[in-house]
Amino acid sequence: MRLCLVILLLLSSLPVAAQANVKPVVSVEREDSIFKVHASIVLPVTPCIAYRLLTDYKSLPGYIPGMLQIRDKRISPTRVDIWQEGEVEVLFFRVKLVSSLEMEEIPERRIIFKQSEGDLESYSGEWNLLKTREGTRVSYNAAITLKQGQFIPAFLAKTVLENEVGKRFEALAKESSKRKNKVVPECVPVK
Repeated sequence: MRLCLVILLLLSSLPVAAQANVKPVVSVEREDSIFKVHASIVLPVTPCIAYRLLTDYKSLPGYIPGMLQIRDKRISPTRVDIWQEGEVEVLFFRVKLVSSLEMEEIPERRIIFKQSEGDLESYSGEWNLLKTREGTRVSYNAAITLKQGQFIPAFLAKTVLENEVGKRFEALAKESSKRKNKVVPECVPVK
């Protein structure tokens, strides 16, 4: 689940509204013991709103599938330590994962994260936001290494990751649609 949480934080950080027919693009590649995850979607909101949605950590368990709880501690204006608990679906079972992440935020552009401890051998990556004509392209890139004897068999990990990341991105798009027309004080242009 940490994997899902990470993806979530990634997922940890999460994006905004998409058009109803827009689906995320998700790919997972395996290189030796490392799973490289890439996902993206274009959301019809500004980078500011997308960034605020991704960094609204406390609200993530309310709409991200598998995200059970998150605790955050702001270390500086651009650094946050996150503890998260989540679960992933492996065949017919739910597997819980816990992870502590160090997040470095570059407002409205990028969120870089690295696991400091947790149920995964290693987990790191970044969220990127890019203004487009249609809104904001939100992309997620992560490198994940499972621990030896992990409860997620390596031969299933690719499929589990693709499914879990896809579900989380779809939930982010749905949540962004709900927040799309709400006023976000930090995103209101100064006149």
